[in-house]
Amino acid sequence: MQGPGLTRNRQSNKLNFPLVALLAGMLGGAFGIGGGMLINPLLLQLGIAPEVTAATCSFMVFFSSTLSAFQYMLLGMEHIEIAIIFGIMCFVASLVGLLVVKRAIKKYGRASLIVFSVSIVMSLSTVLMTTFGAIKVLRDYKSGRSMGFKLPC
Repeated sequence: MQGPGLTRNRQSNKLNFPLVALLAGMLGGAFGIGGGMLINPLLLQLGIAPEVTAATCSFMVFFSSTLSAFQYMLLGMEHIEIAIIFGIMCFVASLVGLLVVKRAIKKYGRASLIVFSVSIVMSLSTVLMTTFGAIKVLRDYKSGRSMGFKLPC
């Protein structure tokens, strides 16, 4: 999809898109973080419009989450009813978020609200992950529990 304002038409983007996807997949797999959090800023950096970037990342997260849920069901996951309840709650929350963002963009006429929202979520995630990780390390250290460090050989 290409149109005015949707993307910067540059020859280098044809090589950058697969590299960005590869990088996001490797980092996501190595560190267990969601691909949407990696792809979103990278697509914005490549010049993709915020609306297109948000829609692309939402689809990616939905697709991978759905496949993961089916995989767990095929493997005999317990408590499927709880997973269904959480799935419905997430779907409703996504719809509410979509409506709120659409209204805000329509009211203020600025797609940059999407960029600010993504930035806030990523910043908050960074702070919370660092804080909770530090608290866990401190607890493990004080209790004398092994923190996973072992001899290299």
